[in-house]
Amino acid sequence: MGDPNHNARNPIAAEREATGRATGARSPSLFFVAGEASGDWAGALLAEALRRKRPDIRLRGVGGRRMSGAGVDLAADSSDWGAIGVADALRKIPGVYREVQRLKARLAEERPSGLVLIDAGAVNVRLARMVQDYGFKILYYLPPGSWSRKPRSQAVRELVDVIATPYPWSRDLLSGGRARVEWVGHPVLETARPKLGADQAWERYGLDRRRPVVALAPGSRGQEMRCVLPVMARAAALLAKRSKGTQFLVPVSSPVYENQVRHALERVGVEAVLLHGMEHDALQLAGAAAVCSGTATLEFACLGIPMVVVYKASPGTTLQFLLLRGVIGQQWRAAMPNIIAGRDVVPELLWRYAKPQALARELSSLLEDRERRQRMQRDLAEAVRSLGEPGASDRTADLVLEMIADESTLAAVGERDASPHTA
Repeated sequence: MGDPNHNARNPIAAEREATGRATGARSPSLFFVAGEASGDWAGALLAEALRRKRPDIRLRGVGGRRMSGAGVDLAADSSDWGAIGVADALRKIPGVYREVQRLKARLAEERPSGLVLIDAGAVNVRLARMVQDYGFKILYYLPPGSWSRKPRSQAVRELVDVIATPYPWSRDLLSGGRARVEWVGHPVLETARPKLGADQAWERYGLDRRRPVVALAPGSRGQEMRCVLPVMARAAALLAKRSKGTQFLVPVSSPVYENQVRHALERVGVEAVLLHGMEHDALQLAGAAAVCSGTATLEFACLGIPMVVVYKASPGTTLQFLLLRGVIGQQWRAAMPNIIAGRDVVPELLWRYAKPQALARELSSLLEDRERRQRMQRDLAEAVRSLGEPGASDRTADLVLEMIADESTLAAVGERDASPHTA
């Protein structure tokens, strides 16, 4: 007997059964797989761009609340897939492995018009290998390690059909394989800009324009909350004593961490305005920022906010970084503005150097040294210009639709030829 819930689990099959024909040619379907916060954010922007261009397109996949809000029907939530370091990864591997096996089975059943992989190389490169014989086209958006100016693993260019990369040097490094490789620019350029003017923002967030404002962005992962947040909180307490009247803004990446952030600040006697994620309207008012290494550094760069990049993790993760990324990969910089510029644009306080006293000292210098602040702002603007023009999501959406256009045409021909009414 057939499974009565089969079509409830598989809307593509349900539509095919209800209409008596393959519907992919008329209404294309895509399956997204994104990992953790940055992939979910980029996936949501891409989904919105695809909806604008093809309102009838069906989007399913794996992601988080942002992709869900952008109209992607989530088959699984990847919000906690992200791992930092070997120990963290080992804890998560069993659960993620089970999800990947389920994904493989789901893709075999649904056979979408195309598969869109976003970031999350540890999962998505493996998944691309597993579905090579499934017959649909694959696009990789934000390929793993694309930020590096040095050659890294190039296996992905033989596993997918199209690669959409945010960095021009990545296009050059990944060319020469089976995949078509295009530089589309970075999606951060689309979103990292305030909607309110500064005058409105001062009033909306209840901040005093006569007093300095410092942003503290502690990251988006659990390990960053444990290791980076306390350093920033204690540095804020030191800075508040030195520069009385300093106001603090703290973007909280997820509601899950809100209480943890609030308690960390309360323990050191710091009052702050907690933001729901990267609220650029508020962050534009900061005179300086302490930022956890990651995509957030590019957002602050786009806003022109002078920053100190901070990173601290467990001893095992520190050793892994030093050996794999440093000694083997010869990439000692961690801040994206520094990596993009190929030189030190913003100060980095990493590992054992990530001390509250050092961070407070750097932030105080940025607030007080106007010449240094302006020089950093010029350097940040130059780094941002090298990312290209806004519109990465639209350009990637065009690549996706172009990729599946041939498949849709073939499906339409097959549907016509199979029809008993064809002359």
